[in-house]
Amino acid sequence: TEVQLRTWYHMNRQRNLPRTLDDSRDAGRESAFVADGYDRFISAVESEARKFVEAKYADEWNASGLIRRWKLQRRMDAEISAVVAETMRDVSPDAIF
Repeated sequence: TEVQLRTWYHMNRQRNLPRTLDDSRDAGRESAFVADGYDRFISAVESEARKFVEAKYADEWNASGLIRRWKLQRRMDAEISAVVAETMRDVSPDAIF
């Protein structure tokens, strides 16, 4: 059953955790830094913004020709950039991720 599977998972996970010399209450919680964390965060925010903006303009995109799509793409890119800038304004590029 699901409860048994969950119990087995947690027991097995506890058994396989690396042991540290300093066994504190945080034992088993590993602190890790992410390489290029800021860039990855920006990419994630941009990806989410792109989904919403593209959904917003989907009907107009489908009804447009080549030139109109080119202009629409520029408008969508500008809107995505504005959303990313607004979302990231309080996040320092020097922050550790």
